[in-house]
Amino acid sequence: MKLLIRYTFIALLMSAMACKPSQPKQTVPASDLVDTDFNAYLPKAEDKKEEVVEQVPQDQEELGIPEGDVNVEVDTILAHLSSRDLGGIQVYRILVYSGRERDKAEEVVSYLKNEFGNYEVEMTYEQPNYKVRVGYYFDRLTAHGVHTSLKKKFRSAFVVKEKMHVDKVARRIKRANAEKAAAMEITEEDEY
Repeated sequence: MKLLIRYTFIALLMSAMACKPSQPKQTVPASDLVDTDFNAYLPKAEDKKEEVVEQVPQDQEELGIPEGDVNVEVDTILAHLSSRDLGGIQVYRILVYSGRERDKAEEVVSYLKNEFGNYEVEMTYEQPNYKVRVGYYFDRLTAHGVHTSLKKKFRSAFVVKEKMHVDKVARRIKRANAEKAAAMEITEEDEY
């Protein structure tokens, strides 16, 4: 009987505590919760210093001749990258045609070479399709610019991201520099 009285007393005590009225909540205005003082994040005003403008000779400014030997720097960077195994350098190309018909692929290649001679056109066979890709671009923006001009004729063309081995990139740059030098020699001979 004493045990029953104890349990009843504990039950009444617990129910009395559960029914105890809660304290009223204090309401805080929303403006106090958010700190709207952004002055700490604004840049500080600095004293403006006079900029020294370097005088560039008229000849260099017109020709846009870079200072230093750019090719040596590019070669050293490419040699460093080829010593590391990175899986290649990311390049963007434009896939103009993909299909099973070889004649159609060759027709697209000849059209691109005749109409757009400055693009590098390549036809490959990846079973079961022939694929015609155009150009090698190191940034997506340049590839997208060429893509918009090709999209007028080839509606199914799109930009593809590929990996190219560093040694192949170095060979391509050397070949492009040699072609540029040859073109410069031809134009210089034509002027005289």
